[in-house]
Amino acid sequence: MTTTTTGGWLRRTLFLGVELRAGETLGVLAMFASLFLILFTAYLLKPAREMLILTEGTAEVRSYAVALQALLLLFFIPLYGKFSRRFDSYRYMQIVTAICVATLLVFAVAGNAGLSISVVYFVWLGAYSVLIISQFWAFASELYSREAGERLFVIVALGASLGAWLGSAVSRELVNYLDAYGLIIAGAFTLALSAIPASRAGLSVPEASRGRSESGVSAQASLFAGFQLVLSRRYLMLMAAFVIMLNLVNTTGEYLLSAILEDLYATGSAAGEIAVDKGTYVGRFYGGFYFMVNLFGVLIQFFLVSRLIRVAGFSIAFMLTPLVIFLGYASLALLPIVGWFRYFKIAENSLDYSLQNTARQMLYLPLSRQEKYEARAVIDPFGQRLGDLIQAGLIFAGLHVLGWASTDFIPLATVMAACTLTLALLIIRERSRLLSAQHKTDTDNITGE
Repeated sequence: MTTTTTGGWLRRTLFLGVELRAGETLGVLAMFASLFLILFTAYLLKPAREMLILTEGTAEVRSYAVALQALLLLFFIPLYGKFSRRFDSYRYMQIVTAICVATLLVFAVAGNAGLSISVVYFVWLGAYSVLIISQFWAFASELYSREAGERLFVIVALGASLGAWLGSAVSRELVNYLDAYGLIIAGAFTLALSAIPASRAGLSVPEASRGRSESGVSAQASLFAGFQLVLSRRYLMLMAAFVIMLNLVNTTGEYLLSAILEDLYATGSAAGEIAVDKGTYVGRFYGGFYFMVNLFGVLIQFFLVSRLIRVAGFSIAFMLTPLVIFLGYASLALLPIVGWFRYFKIAENSLDYSLQNTARQMLYLPLSRQEKYEARAVIDPFGQRLGDLIQAGLIFAGLHVLGWASTDFIPLATVMAACTLTLALLIIRERSRLLSAQHKTDTDNITGE
Protein backbone atom coordinates (compact mmCIF):
# COMPACT_ATOMS: atom_id res chain seq x y z
CA MET A 1 0.00 0.00 0.00
CA THR A 2 2.85 2.34 0.89
CA THR A 3 4.67 1.55 -2.36
CA THR A 4 1.59 2.27 -4.42
CA THR A 5 0.96 5.54 -2.60
CA THR A 6 4.59 6.60 -2.93
CA GLY A 7 4.67 5.62 -6.60
CA GLY A 8 1.52 7.60 -7.27
CA TRP A 9 2.92 10.64 -5.47
CA LEU A 10 6.19 10.39 -7.42
CA ARG A 11 4.34 10.08 -10.71
CA ARG A 12 2.15 13.09 -9.96
CA THR A 13 5.24 15.10 -8.97
CA LEU A 14 7.24 14.18 -12.08
CA PHE A 15 4.30 14.97 -14.33
CA LEU A 16 3.43 18.27 -12.60
CA GLY A 17 0.27 16.97 -11.00
CA VAL A 18 -1.17 15.98 -14.41
CA GLU A 19 -3.00 12.67 -14.57
CA LEU A 20 -1.73 10.72 -17.60
CA ARG A 21 -4.07 8.20 -19.16
CA ALA A 22 -3.23 4.83 -20.69
CA GLY A 23 -0.70 5.07 -23.52
CA GLU A 24 0.00 8.81 -23.17
CA THR A 25 3.36 8.71 -21.40
CA LEU A 26 5.68 7.88 -24.30
CA GLY A 27 4.14 10.40 -26.67
CA VAL A 28 4.17 13.29 -24.22
CA LEU A 29 7.78 12.57 -23.24
CA ALA A 30 8.79 12.55 -26.91
CA MET A 31 7.11 15.93 -27.44
CA PHE A 32 8.80 17.17 -24.26
CA ALA A 33 12.21 16.09 -25.60
CA SER A 34 11.66 17.67 -29.01
CA LEU A 35 10.66 21.05 -27.55
CA PHE A 36 13.52 20.80 -25.04
CA LEU A 37 16.04 20.57 -27.90
CA ILE A 38 14.38 23.38 -29.87
CA LEU A 39 14.65 25.78 -26.93
CA PHE A 40 18.12 24.54 -25.99
CA THR A 41 19.13 25.51 -29.52
CA ALA A 42 17.52 28.95 -29.22
CA TYR A 43 19.66 29.81 -26.20
CA LEU A 44 22.83 28.79 -27.96
CA LEU A 45 21.90 31.09 -30.84
CA LYS A 46 20.68 34.13 -28.88
CA PRO A 47 23.98 35.06 -27.19
CA ALA A 48 25.65 34.75 -30.62
CA ARG A 49 23.08 37.23 -31.94
CA GLU A 50 23.80 39.75 -29.17
CA MET A 51 27.57 39.32 -29.51
CA LEU A 52 27.41 40.11 -33.22
CA ILE A 53 24.87 42.95 -33.22
CA LEU A 54 26.28 44.91 -30.26
CA THR A 55 29.90 44.65 -31.43
CA GLU A 56 29.19 45.60 -35.06
CA GLY A 57 26.36 48.03 -34.16
CA THR A 58 24.54 49.64 -31.21
CA ALA A 59 21.35 49.19 -29.19
CA GLU A 60 19.61 51.51 -31.66
CA VAL A 61 20.77 49.44 -34.66
CA ARG A 62 19.55 46.37 -32.77
CA SER A 63 16.11 47.95 -32.45
CA TYR A 64 15.89 48.64 -36.19
CA ALA A 65 17.14 45.15 -37.07
CA VAL A 66 14.27 43.77 -34.99
CA ALA A 67 11.85 45.72 -37.19
CA LEU A 68 13.21 44.18 -40.41
CA GLN A 69 12.05 40.79 -39.17
CA ALA A 70 8.41 41.81 -39.71
CA LEU A 71 9.13 42.72 -43.33
CA LEU A 72 10.82 39.36 -43.89
CA LEU A 73 7.84 37.50 -42.48
CA LEU A 74 5.38 39.52 -44.55
CA PHE A 75 6.80 37.80 -47.64
CA PHE A 76 7.56 34.45 -46.04
CA ILE A 77 4.31 33.62 -44.20
CA PRO A 78 2.14 33.24 -47.34
CA LEU A 79 4.66 30.74 -48.71
CA TYR A 80 4.72 28.92 -45.37
CA GLY A 81 0.92 28.58 -45.42
CA LYS A 82 0.87 27.44 -49.05
CA PHE A 83 3.38 24.65 -48.44
CA SER A 84 1.78 23.58 -45.14
CA ARG A 85 -1.24 22.31 -47.11
CA ARG A 86 0.91 19.94 -49.17
CA PHE A 87 2.40 17.82 -46.38
CA ASP A 88 1.24 16.01 -43.26
CA SER A 89 2.09 17.75 -40.00
CA TYR A 90 5.20 15.77 -39.07
CA ARG A 91 6.66 15.73 -42.58
CA TYR A 92 6.27 19.49 -42.79
CA MET A 93 7.99 19.90 -39.44
CA GLN A 94 10.94 17.86 -40.76
CA ILE A 95 11.23 20.05 -43.86
CA VAL A 96 11.17 23.32 -41.90
CA THR A 97 13.78 22.00 -39.46
CA ALA A 98 16.10 20.83 -42.26
CA ILE A 99 15.96 24.23 -43.98
CA CYS A 100 16.76 26.03 -40.72
CA VAL A 101 19.73 23.74 -39.98
CA ALA A 102 21.16 24.35 -43.45
CA THR A 103 20.74 28.12 -43.07
CA LEU A 104 22.59 28.14 -39.75
CA LEU A 105 25.54 26.31 -41.31
CA VAL A 106 25.63 28.86 -44.13
CA PHE A 107 25.76 31.70 -41.57
CA ALA A 108 28.66 30.04 -39.74
CA VAL A 109 30.65 29.52 -42.95
CA ALA A 110 30.00 33.09 -44.13
CA GLY A 111 30.98 34.59 -40.78
CA ASN A 112 34.19 32.59 -40.57
CA ALA A 113 35.01 33.71 -44.11
CA GLY A 114 35.03 37.31 -42.88
CA LEU A 115 31.63 38.46 -44.11
CA SER A 116 29.59 40.79 -41.87
CA ILE A 117 26.45 38.80 -41.00
CA SER A 118 25.28 40.54 -37.80
CA VAL A 119 22.18 42.30 -39.15
CA VAL A 120 21.18 39.51 -41.54
CA TYR A 121 21.63 36.87 -38.85
CA PHE A 122 19.74 38.99 -36.29
CA VAL A 123 16.80 39.43 -38.67
CA TRP A 124 16.75 35.76 -39.66
CA LEU A 125 17.04 34.50 -36.07
CA GLY A 126 14.12 36.61 -34.89
CA ALA A 127 11.93 35.18 -37.64
CA TYR A 128 13.24 31.66 -37.07
CA SER A 129 12.76 31.76 -33.28
CA VAL A 130 9.03 32.36 -33.41
CA LEU A 131 8.39 30.32 -36.56
CA ILE A 132 10.05 27.11 -35.38
CA ILE A 133 8.21 27.23 -32.05
CA SER A 134 4.94 28.10 -33.79
CA GLN A 135 5.49 25.14 -36.12
CA PHE A 136 6.04 22.81 -33.17
CA TRP A 137 2.90 23.94 -31.35
CA ALA A 138 0.84 23.69 -34.54
CA PHE A 139 1.99 20.08 -34.81
CA ALA A 140 1.15 19.48 -31.13
CA SER A 141 -2.27 21.15 -31.42
CA GLU A 142 -3.17 18.93 -34.36
CA LEU A 143 -1.80 15.80 -32.71
CA TYR A 144 -3.82 16.12 -29.48
CA SER A 145 -7.50 16.71 -28.83
CA ARG A 146 -8.55 19.82 -26.90
CA GLU A 147 -9.15 17.85 -23.70
CA ALA A 148 -5.81 16.03 -23.95
CA GLY A 149 -3.94 19.19 -24.91
CA GLU A 150 -5.26 21.14 -21.95
CA ARG A 151 -3.91 18.40 -19.67
CA LEU A 152 -0.66 17.53 -21.41
CA PHE A 153 0.63 20.83 -22.80
CA VAL A 154 1.75 21.75 -19.29
CA ILE A 155 4.21 18.83 -19.41
CA VAL A 156 5.29 19.53 -22.99
CA ALA A 157 5.88 23.22 -22.18
CA LEU A 158 8.18 22.22 -19.31
CA GLY A 159 10.51 20.94 -22.04
CA ALA A 160 10.71 24.51 -23.34
CA SER A 161 11.51 25.92 -19.90
CA LEU A 162 14.15 23.28 -19.14
CA GLY A 163 15.69 23.50 -22.60
CA ALA A 164 15.92 27.28 -22.39
CA TRP A 165 17.42 27.15 -18.89
CA LEU A 166 20.04 24.52 -19.70
CA GLY A 167 20.76 26.16 -23.05
CA SER A 168 21.44 29.48 -21.36
CA ALA A 169 23.59 27.76 -18.72
CA VAL A 170 25.67 26.01 -21.38
CA SER A 171 25.98 29.11 -23.57
CA ARG A 172 27.12 31.16 -20.55
CA GLU A 173 30.12 28.84 -20.29
CA LEU A 174 30.65 28.36 -24.02
CA VAL A 175 31.13 32.11 -24.66
CA ASN A 176 34.46 31.76 -22.87
CA TYR A 177 35.63 29.15 -25.42
CA LEU A 178 33.64 29.69 -28.61
CA ASP A 179 33.01 32.75 -30.72
CA ALA A 180 29.58 33.56 -32.15
CA TYR A 181 30.11 31.28 -35.14
CA GLY A 182 31.00 28.33 -32.92
CA LEU A 183 27.74 28.82 -31.03
CA ILE A 184 25.84 28.87 -34.33
CA ILE A 185 27.36 25.55 -35.42
CA ALA A 186 26.49 23.98 -32.04
CA GLY A 187 22.92 25.24 -32.46
CA ALA A 188 22.62 23.68 -35.91
CA PHE A 189 23.57 20.31 -34.44
CA THR A 190 21.08 20.38 -31.55
CA LEU A 191 18.27 21.62 -33.82
CA ALA A 192 18.84 18.65 -36.13
CA LEU A 193 18.51 16.32 -33.13
CA SER A 194 15.11 17.81 -32.21
CA ALA A 195 13.40 16.11 -35.16
CA ILE A 196 14.16 12.61 -33.82
CA PRO A 197 11.80 12.48 -30.78
CA ALA A 198 9.05 14.29 -32.72
CA SER A 199 8.86 11.33 -35.10
CA ARG A 200 8.23 9.02 -32.16
CA ALA A 201 5.53 11.27 -30.73
CA GLY A 202 3.43 11.03 -33.87
CA LEU A 203 3.28 7.25 -33.49
CA SER A 204 2.76 7.12 -29.73
CA VAL A 205 -0.37 9.17 -29.05
CA PRO A 206 -3.32 6.88 -28.21
CA GLU A 207 -6.44 7.20 -30.34
CA ALA A 208 -8.52 8.53 -27.44
CA SER A 209 -6.11 11.48 -27.03
CA ARG A 210 -5.70 12.34 -30.70
CA GLY A 211 -7.19 15.40 -32.32
CA ARG A 212 -9.84 14.94 -34.95
CA SER A 213 -8.29 14.69 -38.40
CA GLU A 214 -9.65 16.94 -41.11
CA SER A 215 -9.95 15.77 -44.67
CA GLY A 216 -10.61 17.62 -47.87
CA VAL A 217 -9.17 20.71 -49.45
CA SER A 218 -9.23 23.95 -47.50
CA ALA A 219 -11.95 26.34 -48.56
CA GLN A 220 -9.42 29.17 -48.35
CA ALA A 221 -6.52 28.09 -50.52
CA SER A 222 -5.20 31.48 -51.65
CA LEU A 223 -1.65 32.56 -50.96
CA PHE A 224 -2.83 34.93 -48.22
CA ALA A 225 -5.30 32.50 -46.61
CA GLY A 226 -3.70 32.91 -43.18
CA PHE A 227 -4.21 36.68 -43.20
CA GLN A 228 -7.78 36.21 -44.48
CA LEU A 229 -8.52 33.81 -41.64
CA VAL A 230 -7.26 36.20 -38.97
CA LEU A 231 -9.17 39.15 -40.40
CA SER A 232 -12.40 37.13 -40.72
CA ARG A 233 -12.73 36.01 -37.08
CA ARG A 234 -12.96 38.22 -34.01
CA TYR A 235 -11.27 35.60 -31.79
CA LEU A 236 -8.23 35.41 -34.07
CA MET A 237 -8.05 39.18 -34.48
CA LEU A 238 -8.02 39.66 -30.71
CA MET A 239 -5.28 37.03 -30.36
CA ALA A 240 -3.22 38.79 -33.05
CA ALA A 241 -3.67 42.19 -31.37
CA PHE A 242 -2.69 40.68 -28.01
CA VAL A 243 0.50 39.11 -29.41
CA ILE A 244 1.44 42.39 -31.12
CA MET A 245 0.96 44.42 -27.94
CA LEU A 246 2.62 41.86 -25.66
CA ASN A 247 5.67 41.78 -27.90
CA LEU A 248 5.67 45.56 -28.31
CA VAL A 249 5.93 45.95 -24.54
CA ASN A 250 8.56 43.22 -24.26
CA THR A 251 10.84 44.52 -27.03
CA THR A 252 10.61 48.05 -25.67
CA GLY A 253 11.90 46.58 -22.41
CA GLU A 254 14.64 44.74 -24.32
CA TYR A 255 15.75 48.04 -25.86
CA LEU A 256 15.86 49.65 -22.41
CA LEU A 257 17.92 46.74 -21.08
CA SER A 258 20.45 46.87 -23.94
CA ALA A 259 20.73 50.68 -23.63
CA ILE A 260 21.41 50.36 -19.90
CA LEU A 261 24.00 47.65 -20.66
CA GLU A 262 25.81 49.91 -23.13
CA ASP A 263 25.94 52.69 -20.53
CA LEU A 264 27.31 50.28 -17.90
CA TYR A 265 30.04 49.08 -20.27
CA ALA A 266 31.03 52.59 -21.32
CA THR A 267 31.19 53.78 -17.71
CA GLY A 268 33.03 50.71 -16.42
CA SER A 269 35.49 50.66 -19.31
CA ALA A 270 36.32 54.35 -18.89
CA ALA A 271 36.90 53.83 -15.16
CA GLY A 272 39.12 50.80 -15.81
CA GLU A 273 36.70 48.47 -13.98
CA ILE A 274 36.00 46.33 -17.09
CA ALA A 275 39.01 44.68 -18.69
CA VAL A 276 37.32 42.48 -21.34
CA ASP A 277 36.20 43.53 -24.82
CA LYS A 278 32.62 44.60 -25.44
CA GLY A 279 31.64 41.36 -27.20
CA THR A 280 32.72 39.19 -24.26
CA TYR A 281 31.11 41.57 -21.76
CA VAL A 282 27.80 41.50 -23.63
CA GLY A 283 27.95 37.72 -24.12
CA ARG A 284 28.57 37.13 -20.41
CA PHE A 285 25.80 39.50 -19.37
CA TYR A 286 23.18 37.97 -21.65
CA GLY A 287 24.34 34.45 -20.82
CA GLY A 288 23.76 35.19 -17.13
CA PHE A 289 20.52 37.08 -17.83
CA TYR A 290 19.03 34.25 -19.89
CA PHE A 291 20.19 31.74 -17.28
CA MET A 292 18.21 33.51 -14.54
CA VAL A 293 15.17 34.05 -16.78
CA ASN A 294 15.03 30.40 -17.68
CA LEU A 295 15.81 29.14 -14.18
CA PHE A 296 12.76 30.98 -12.87
CA GLY A 297 10.84 29.87 -15.94
CA VAL A 298 11.54 26.24 -15.06
CA LEU A 299 10.48 26.75 -11.45
CA ILE A 300 7.26 28.49 -12.51
CA GLN A 301 6.49 25.80 -15.08
CA PHE A 302 7.19 22.96 -12.65
CA PHE A 303 5.54 24.25 -9.49
CA LEU A 304 2.94 26.81 -10.59
CA VAL A 305 1.48 26.40 -14.08
CA SER A 306 -0.49 23.16 -13.87
CA ARG A 307 -1.67 23.88 -10.33
CA LEU A 308 -2.77 27.39 -11.21
CA ILE A 309 -4.71 26.21 -14.26
CA ARG A 310 -6.30 23.35 -12.30
CA VAL A 311 -7.19 25.37 -9.19
CA ALA A 312 -7.81 28.92 -10.46
CA GLY A 313 -8.84 28.07 -14.01
CA PHE A 314 -7.56 28.96 -17.46
CA SER A 315 -8.76 32.57 -17.36
CA ILE A 316 -6.74 33.49 -14.25
CA ALA A 317 -3.67 31.71 -15.60
CA PHE A 318 -3.90 33.60 -18.89
CA MET A 319 -4.46 36.97 -17.18
CA LEU A 320 -1.66 36.75 -14.63
CA THR A 321 1.31 37.61 -16.88
CA PRO A 322 -0.15 40.77 -18.50
CA LEU A 323 -1.29 41.88 -15.04
CA VAL A 324 2.22 41.49 -13.58
CA ILE A 325 3.74 43.32 -16.56
CA PHE A 326 1.33 46.23 -16.17
CA LEU A 327 1.96 46.52 -12.43
CA GLY A 328 5.72 46.30 -12.99
CA TYR A 329 5.91 49.10 -15.54
CA ALA A 330 3.42 51.21 -13.57
CA SER A 331 5.65 50.97 -10.50
CA LEU A 332 8.75 51.83 -12.56
CA ALA A 333 6.95 54.83 -14.06
CA LEU A 334 6.17 56.13 -10.57
CA LEU A 335 9.58 55.27 -9.10
CA PRO A 336 12.15 54.77 -11.91
CA ILE A 337 14.94 52.83 -10.19
CA VAL A 338 17.05 51.78 -13.19
CA GLY A 339 19.13 49.33 -11.14
CA TRP A 340 16.04 47.19 -10.55
CA PHE A 341 15.05 47.06 -14.20
CA ARG A 342 17.10 43.94 -14.87
CA TYR A 343 15.21 42.05 -12.15
CA PHE A 344 11.83 43.17 -13.45
CA LYS A 345 12.81 41.96 -16.95
CA ILE A 346 13.80 38.61 -15.47
CA ALA A 347 10.36 38.32 -13.84
CA GLU A 348 8.54 39.46 -17.01
CA ASN A 349 10.40 37.11 -19.35
CA SER A 350 10.18 34.17 -16.92
CA LEU A 351 6.39 34.41 -16.77
CA ASP A 352 6.12 35.01 -20.51
CA TYR A 353 8.21 31.96 -21.43
CA SER A 354 6.44 29.61 -19.00
CA LEU A 355 2.93 30.44 -17.81
CA GLN A 356 1.92 32.80 -20.62
CA ASN A 357 3.36 30.60 -23.35
CA THR A 358 1.51 27.53 -22.08
CA ALA A 359 -1.80 29.37 -21.74
CA ARG A 360 -1.45 31.00 -25.16
CA GLN A 361 -0.95 27.64 -26.89
CA MET A 362 -4.19 26.39 -25.31
CA LEU A 363 -6.08 29.15 -27.10
CA TYR A 364 -5.59 27.26 -30.37
CA LEU A 365 -6.93 23.90 -29.25
CA PRO A 366 -10.59 24.50 -30.23
CA LEU A 367 -9.61 25.69 -33.73
CA SER A 368 -9.42 23.95 -37.11
CA ARG A 369 -6.22 22.57 -38.68
CA GLN A 370 -5.94 25.51 -41.07
CA GLU A 371 -6.30 27.95 -38.19
CA LYS A 372 -3.71 26.04 -36.14
CA TYR A 373 -1.16 26.29 -38.96
CA GLU A 374 -1.89 29.27 -41.18
CA ALA A 375 -3.61 31.62 -38.73
CA ARG A 376 -1.02 30.73 -36.08
CA ALA A 377 1.78 31.52 -38.55
CA VAL A 378 0.30 35.01 -38.91
CA ILE A 379 -0.52 35.56 -35.24
CA ASP A 380 2.67 34.24 -33.66
CA PRO A 381 5.64 34.96 -35.97
CA PHE A 382 4.19 37.90 -37.90
CA GLY A 383 2.31 39.32 -34.93
CA GLN A 384 5.43 39.31 -32.80
CA ARG A 385 7.58 40.81 -35.52
CA LEU A 386 4.94 43.45 -36.35
CA GLY A 387 5.17 44.44 -32.70
CA ASP A 388 8.92 44.75 -33.26
CA LEU A 389 8.35 46.95 -36.30
CA ILE A 390 6.08 49.30 -34.35
CA GLN A 391 8.59 49.32 -31.50
CA ALA A 392 11.39 50.40 -33.86
CA GLY A 393 9.24 53.30 -35.06
CA LEU A 394 8.55 54.33 -31.46
CA ILE A 395 12.25 54.13 -30.56
CA PHE A 396 13.21 56.24 -33.60
CA ALA A 397 10.52 58.84 -32.89
CA GLY A 398 11.37 59.00 -29.21
CA LEU A 399 15.12 59.37 -29.71
CA HIS A 400 15.29 61.55 -32.83
CA VAL A 401 12.03 63.50 -32.86
CA LEU A 402 11.12 63.91 -29.20
CA GLY A 403 14.68 63.83 -27.85
CA TRP A 404 13.90 61.26 -25.16
CA ALA A 405 16.45 59.49 -22.98
CA SER A 406 16.08 55.71 -22.74
CA THR A 407 14.23 55.86 -19.40
CA ASP A 408 11.60 58.19 -20.90
CA PHE A 409 10.11 55.15 -22.63
CA ILE A 410 8.94 53.63 -19.31
CA PRO A 411 5.64 55.60 -19.08
CA LEU A 412 4.89 54.67 -22.70
CA ALA A 413 5.50 51.00 -21.86
CA THR A 414 3.04 51.35 -18.97
CA VAL A 415 0.26 52.55 -21.29
CA MET A 416 0.98 49.72 -23.75
CA ALA A 417 0.91 47.19 -20.91
CA ALA A 418 -2.54 48.48 -19.92
CA CYS A 419 -3.76 47.91 -23.50
CA THR A 420 -2.35 44.36 -23.40
CA LEU A 421 -4.22 43.62 -20.19
CA THR A 422 -7.48 44.88 -21.75
CA LEU A 423 -7.00 42.63 -24.79
CA ALA A 424 -6.45 39.63 -22.51
CA LEU A 425 -9.83 40.27 -20.90
CA LEU A 426 -11.53 40.45 -24.31
CA ILE A 427 -9.89 37.18 -25.44
CA ILE A 428 -11.14 35.36 -22.34
CA ARG A 429 -14.68 36.54 -23.03
CA GLU A 430 -14.50 35.53 -26.71
CA ARG A 431 -13.02 32.12 -25.87
CA SER A 432 -15.94 31.44 -23.52
CA ARG A 433 -18.36 32.24 -26.34
CA LEU A 434 -16.50 29.95 -28.74
CA LEU A 435 -16.48 27.00 -26.33
CA SER A 436 -20.17 27.50 -25.51
CA ALA A 437 -21.03 27.47 -29.22
CA GLN A 438 -18.99 24.30 -29.79
CA HIS A 439 -20.59 22.61 -26.80
CA LYS A 440 -24.06 23.48 -28.13
CA THR A 441 -23.17 22.10 -31.57
CA ASP A 442 -21.85 18.84 -30.06
CA THR A 443 -24.98 18.52 -27.91
CA ASP A 444 -27.25 19.11 -30.91
CA ASN A 445 -25.36 16.48 -32.92
CA ILE A 446 -25.75 13.92 -30.14
CA THR A 447 -29.41 14.75 -29.74
CA GLY A 448 -29.94 14.49 -33.50
CA GLU A 449 -28.38 11.04 -33.54
